[in-house]
Amino acid sequence: MSLRSTLGAALYVPLTLVLAPGILTHEYAHVAACRLSGVAVHSTPSLNPFGKDAYVDHAPTDRFAADFAIAVAPFAVNSALAVPAFVVAGAVESALAVPFLWLGGCFAWTAIPSPSDTDGLLETAGGLPWTTRPLGYLLAVPVRAATLLAIEGIGSLVWTVALYVAIVG
Repeated sequence: MSLRSTLGAALYVPLTLVLAPGILTHEYAHVAACRLSGVAVHSTPSLNPFGKDAYVDHAPTDRFAADFAIAVAPFAVNSALAVPAFVVAGAVESALAVPFLWLGGCFAWTAIPSPSDTDGLLETAGGLPWTTRPLGYLLAVPVRAATLLAIEGIGSLVWTVALYVAIVG
């Protein structure tokens, strides 16, 4: 392992520790969506402090509805958790707001699906019957594009700030 990759891996440790609640809820949202859509989960997620991302090992699916649900579950769950955290942070005008700001930030920052979360969406949308295929693409294309454009946390930053400003002002 080169010095550069060792230093890079070491930088993920504090980031993983700071974002741990959001990372875990992101991955467990995938697990919940898998179970709700009948897709087998092979292993439960855990934090990977030396890696760039965590993941859920689940069976592949060729069903668009399941694929879409699994891909966007973290966005729905983590955003839904960020909102009340930011609401409480905005209502508390003291140092007590700090843990709620941190949690809201963790959940919002980790809400955006990663490119690997959405890499099968266009393929499963293409497998829909011709009558529903346009709707599949209408849903899949913006989600896939958003994850590809959210390079290195820029999308996460935008989403976190947008949620915070919309809720707290």
